[in-house]
Amino acid sequence: MKTEYEEYRDTGIIGADDPEKAVFRQTEEGRINTIFRDSSYWDTEEGFVSERDMLVGGKVFHITSVFPGKAEATPTDKLLSLIDVDCAKNAHSA
Repeated sequence: MKTEYEEYRDTGIIGADDPEKAVFRQTEEGRINTIFRDSSYWDTEEGFVSERDMLVGGKVFHITSVFPGKAEATPTDKLLSLIDVDCAKNAHSA
């Protein structure tokens, strides 16, 4: 396992995602949350929130991710919908 210095040396990022260091937590609703040691997490009425600070290229970025508790569609569904709309636009412009 790499030290934080080795991660920074190899990636230029402090707090790089390292799947080997992840812990998986299942919620009462059956949702799986991925937990990293350098992040803060909590559940809200709206969903699951993750926060972390990352150093990239000498700049600090504060990252907040919000995962809705009851999503209307999966990310794959949303991507497929966008692809369908783009294909429809291209078909009309040809």
